[in-house]
Amino acid sequence: MGKKICLVSNTSWSFTRFRRELIKALIADGHEVLLLAPEDEQTPELVAWGARVIALEKLARKGLNPISDIRLYYEFKSIYKQERPDLIFQYTIKPNVYSTLAAATCCIPAIAVVTGLGYSFINGGVITAVVRKLYRLALRKANQVWFLNKDDQKMFVESGLVEQGRTKRIPGEGVDCHGRFNPFLSSTIDSEEGARTNFLFVGRLLVDKGLREYVAAATHIRQRHPKIIFGILGYLNADNPAAVGKAELMTWVESGAVEYFGHTDDVRPYILKADCVVLPSYREGMSTILQEAASLGRPIICSDIVGCRELVEHNESGFLCKAKDVADLERQMENFLKLSNEQRNLMGGKGRNKMLGEFSVDKIIELYRKEITLIVGKS
Repeated sequence: MGKKICLVSNTSWSFTRFRRELIKALIADGHEVLLLAPEDEQTPELVAWGARVIALEKLARKGLNPISDIRLYYEFKSIYKQERPDLIFQYTIKPNVYSTLAAATCCIPAIAVVTGLGYSFINGGVITAVVRKLYRLALRKANQVWFLNKDDQKMFVESGLVEQGRTKRIPGEGVDCHGRFNPFLSSTIDSEEGARTNFLFVGRLLVDKGLREYVAAATHIRQRHPKIIFGILGYLNADNPAAVGKAELMTWVESGAVEYFGHTDDVRPYILKADCVVLPSYREGMSTILQEAASLGRPIICSDIVGCRELVEHNESGFLCKAKDVADLERQMENFLKLSNEQRNLMGGKGRNKMLGEFSVDKIIELYRKEITLIVGKS
């Protein structure tokens, strides 16, 4: 019979956005899939897949309040004592800390997946010091710690947060190359009428996604090429200290530099309408949107940083630019504009082949299946 596999995250939304195929595959394998996350608008979709959802009431995504975090630990402990899952996978900082500690108390194996370092980890100060101490305390209790890129893995090991022998690097969350992000299947998706978008930024509207650099480069290029369209697609007013405010966004739009398309649960029509997807981010775990764009056959321009550079072959499937460098981002956009349609299609095809060979979600699902078998045995 199947096992009870528990996945824990700080939003239900993240399950539908990043782990859709994984969850469905585990259910299809006969496992009982238990999802723990605060309830949001995506929770009913998770239930419709056949997963069982327990809404976390004590998980505050931001801040380090000792009292609320202790309550979160006891909430996890209470759930695990009652549910007794066979194996727990957890994502993001608070689940990686407090779920791991609770699982260890209940003698349940757990794997912590570090999907990125997050604002509280990389911006220094007292909060960063506290987060590192919490990670060091919790990760020694995890059976394994998985990373999406080698730089984060190296940092955690060299900082003494986890022993090398208990770490593993996986190629991102995986992209559904054969299904939802197959351009040959997705080409029939209805897209907005009108001219194609030449460049498209997709992501949370955060300063550290390189959004200001994108707008500055767009402003300069439109002075020479006024018909070029620069689109922005993503959530405004993100609950993050680095969020771009509505007033600043509206200033960009009113200047004519960019067009804002709002946010969507389905990025495919927008990517298919774009000629090139741009992400001049400062740091990523492993960019999902770049994987999706490349899988759909779109060239990408991204920062030469961890979590991005792994996804593009410079001058082959896209272009790399220096992080926080408007001039270099502008230069790479100009390089793209010089390409013929044939060259752009060839570049997009090479990007898709890279996703198929290295980052397909099928490979990620097999990694999970292997670990489930090794840790809790076959169904």
